[in-house]
Amino acid sequence: MQMNEPSPAEREQAIRFLAESIPQETLANVRMLVQNRQTPWHHASHFGLGLRVRNSLREAGFRWSDAYMDDHWHEFVEEAAKIDPE
Repeated sequence: MQMNEPSPAEREQAIRFLAESIPQETLANVRMLVQNRQTPWHHASHFGLGLRVRNSLREAGFRWSDAYMDDHWHEFVEEAAKIDPE
């Protein structure tokens, strides 16, 4: 069953999941692009990183609509990139 939009708690869980599962090099690159205001940085990554992120979230049990994920996957990645690796 797919939901249209995550709750705040689910969103936070997904962001933490991505912070742990996306390679640190990729997250560092996203940080740089965002800091340098390379927006919309995610357009060129939609069919690469975007698909990997969406598939990874689905495999981890996060079930949001395709339309929601198409529009918001990059926000999750940007938030994950803000988390300091431990």
